[in-house]
Amino acid sequence: MTSWSFDPVGGPWLLAALAAVLLPLLAIGPNREQSRGRRVTLTALRAVTMLLLFVALLRPSLETTETRPLPGTLLVLGDVSRSMSVEDSLGNESRFVSMKNVLRESQEPLAELDENWDFKAYAFDEQLTPLEVKEGLIAFPDSPDGNQTAIGAALDDVLAREAQQRLVAVLLMSDGAQRAFAPRDTPPQTLARRLAVDGVPLYTFTYGKPALGDRSDVRMSDLLTNDTTFAETPATVSGVVTANGYQNQPFTVQLLWEDADGEMQTVDTQRIEMQHNRRQQEVKLTYTPNEPGEYKVTLRVEPPEGELVTANNEQTTFVTVQKGGVKVLYLAGADRIGGGPNIEARFVRNALSAHADLNVNYELLNYRNPQIDYRGRLDEGKYDVLLLGNVDSIAFDKPTWDTIAKLIDDGTGLAMLGGFHSFGPGGYRRTSLERVLPIRMGPAERQNFNEPPRSDMHLPAGPVQLVPVGLGGTVHPILQIGDNASAESKLWSEVPALDGGNQFDRLRLAPNAQTIAEADNLARSPLIVLGAWGEGRTAALAFDSTWHWQMEGYGEVHRRFWRQLVLWLAKKDDSAGRQVWAKLDGRRYQQGNRVEFTLGARDTQSQALAEAEFDVQVEMPDGSVKPVRTVSNNRTSRKASFAETSQAGDYRILVSARAGGESLGTTTLRFSVTDQDVELDQPAADPTLMAALSKATAEAGGEALAPEELPELLERLKEKREEFEEEIVEQRTLWDTWPMLIGFVGLLGTEWFLRKKWGMV
Repeated sequence: MTSWSFDPVGGPWLLAALAAVLLPLLAIGPNREQSRGRRVTLTALRAVTMLLLFVALLRPSLETTETRPLPGTLLVLGDVSRSMSVEDSLGNESRFVSMKNVLRESQEPLAELDENWDFKAYAFDEQLTPLEVKEGLIAFPDSPDGNQTAIGAALDDVLAREAQQRLVAVLLMSDGAQRAFAPRDTPPQTLARRLAVDGVPLYTFTYGKPALGDRSDVRMSDLLTNDTTFAETPATVSGVVTANGYQNQPFTVQLLWEDADGEMQTVDTQRIEMQHNRRQQEVKLTYTPNEPGEYKVTLRVEPPEGELVTANNEQTTFVTVQKGGVKVLYLAGADRIGGGPNIEARFVRNALSAHADLNVNYELLNYRNPQIDYRGRLDEGKYDVLLLGNVDSIAFDKPTWDTIAKLIDDGTGLAMLGGFHSFGPGGYRRTSLERVLPIRMGPAERQNFNEPPRSDMHLPAGPVQLVPVGLGGTVHPILQIGDNASAESKLWSEVPALDGGNQFDRLRLAPNAQTIAEADNLARSPLIVLGAWGEGRTAALAFDSTWHWQMEGYGEVHRRFWRQLVLWLAKKDDSAGRQVWAKLDGRRYQQGNRVEFTLGARDTQSQALAEAEFDVQVEMPDGSVKPVRTVSNNRTSRKASFAETSQAGDYRILVSARAGGESLGTTTLRFSVTDQDVELDQPAADPTLMAALSKATAEAGGEALAPEELPELLERLKEKREEFEEEIVEQRTLWDTWPMLIGFVGLLGTEWFLRKKWGMV
């Protein structure tokens, strides 16, 4: 479409005024003494010049509007996992056959859409595979053989592949049941929300029935536990029991843990009952391993009488139990009788709980019941470290304090943290802890409740910067937070300042005390003082405001400081010597899955040995051994993969390392390959999930449809062609061109030339 547009200078009224002034000039002709031909020529030149001037003032433009189609991509994702082979579609066809038939019947409209858009098709199971499309016909494989249904991962992959394309719509065809293992277990809801943000509609077509009869079955699923735990630290193993056809019937769930002889022993049980309105129930069982090593762990629900299929009643994994588990008792005192703890207590708890090898028991002491006998709790816990945070001496009776002092003498670590009721202000003079702590308390230091803080017992209010005290140029291991001395010094200078602290007198420290940190004030007041009592280590911390570190962006420093303090108190800071290690991404795999793992070696200083050479083998369930090659992963480790997992059972990875002709040691790691078929064990379709995915894109037009509604949808998509068009407006101005300028100047010049030639100027 072509049109004219005008943009007169100053508006039409100004243009009219100029015309009223200039047009009369045409009537004022040249000198009458000139011939008529000359007068006509000059008048014509002046008229044409004025015409060009008015054209320039009107500023005309020629606009051409053209509608062009935008490129767009239409995606179809078809499920080719084994659950699509279930014959529960219309006419007892398999889901896969039904899906292919529906698409074949829609070949013609798909071919028409392919003319307007880029039509692409993908098959998915645990992976995404592009399919050939010819004249609207999609070349699916002959049969669905996939081991997993990774709907979320498939959507993630296809969006990554088509990231540069403008998507018209995504058509998802599946039974809707997500059956996938890490790392392909991406929640599909996340990807549906991403499509909604991009304005791309998701249309879902569900094949199959949501229930497959009334077969009675009990199964265990979703086994979850930490792959690594620590000796003397409780390990929790959780799972989900699903019961079909066994409502209001009790079940016994057992936790079996491998012993030193390789025999499975029942270490915990739980009795559950499925109510009439529930089919699933989560269970959690606990066991505390005593010795380091690698153990097989099984969570099993006992089969009820008459159950036909029992292979899915249990799940197995492997857990590595390491040395280094530390039991910590953290006692926090209230600032007032009946009150709560200070803010530091919560942050210290969180910092310690972030480490799996630290088992922290926490208790608030609010002094409503003072002088309690706490000896029973101390005997039960068998703690490695005691932390006292702002705990006044009235919290426990004298026998309890005597017991705590005896525990320190026997090897338990003790740290007293700063506070208004710690050390002398807390009344610890003449208690059993007076001789245990690395500082000495004077008379008359008591700080009673509800009294203002004593200025002689506390540092002046205001920021106090912690400065490490080096010994021989090296800071204490508790304060080692950098990669080297220079980085460490810089980092400590940047760590947020503390809010004051208790006042420690340098002249009144225990004979064996060591100051490892001090304040940046003129007195260089001690902030951290270490000591020893009998077999135990002790620490006195003058501060209780390290929470600033976490809140102001130094969370890693905060967690590392408290961990290193606890490990030092527990005497776990000594080097464990050389170590060969291996790490799996998981411990349970399906048959045919590729198993990937990393490995490496460390020296006595826990530094990676890049020059180490490794020999890796995998022992199969049938006893045969397969060699495995390793490749470089980075400067600190190597990686390997193993794909021969067709046998169900337990596999063992054997790793040995050498450096400089010397053996560095060996390590083993086990994993399990289950014969459970996640695709056909519970193959029921999940239309609810499919509906939820499409509903997430409802504003963009997404919806859940029946397979027979595909042709109608394709017709609607044809109408969306108009939404994928853009108008290209091309504007051509005529008043600011070179011909216009040359014509205007040429006419003026010609008139001037003729006037001069004819003697008129």
